[in-house]
Amino acid sequence: MIRMPMTRSVALALSLALFAVSAPARAETYRMDVIIFVDLWASGSEAGTPPGAPQLKGAIDLDDVAKLRAAGIEILPEDQFALMDQYNHLRYSKQFKPLMRLAWTQKDPPQERGPALHIRIGGSADGATPPLVDGSIAMLLSRYLHLDADLAYQQDGQSWALDERRKMRRDEVHHLDSARLGILAQVSKAGGGADDTTP
Repeated sequence: MIRMPMTRSVALALSLALFAVSAPARAETYRMDVIIFVDLWASGSEAGTPPGAPQLKGAIDLDDVAKLRAAGIEILPEDQFALMDQYNHLRYSKQFKPLMRLAWTQKDPPQERGPALHIRIGGSADGATPPLVDGSIAMLLSRYLHLDADLAYQQDGQSWALDERRKMRRDEVHHLDSARLGILAQVSKAGGGADDTTP
């Protein structure tokens, strides 16, 4: 059998192919900016339900830096918040009232419900006064990026849920809402450029 000499270009191509197969997947980091707001003009015709305990399995408190870091999550300072135009529009609106603005980055979001952020707005630390909003939000990544929100808004002994999983197109502002509570959210590639093709 005659052996043909392997050219340098063929050897290089084979080496690169083997490296591509054996190299671990590159970690991806995404950023989420979220505004949680209430509709002050919401119709009273849609009655709420008696307040109940939110589902908080896997939810991490926003001030638990160690657990957040272990989950690949970093809460960004308020001066880095990206949706200030939208926040100010809600702030000066007569109909809507922003309750929280939050931005974070997350490395390799899970495909299914994994680490989530515990959202608690208002209420007393000792639990004597219930929070106005309680629940969790999470970033997920399967084929597409998703925002998974499980929040309850409580007022006057009634509770209204915002329980939705929304597919997110990068760099677009998305609106999730319920009878009383709403979310504006935008996901982007942390440090990514315009040539990135990830959905």
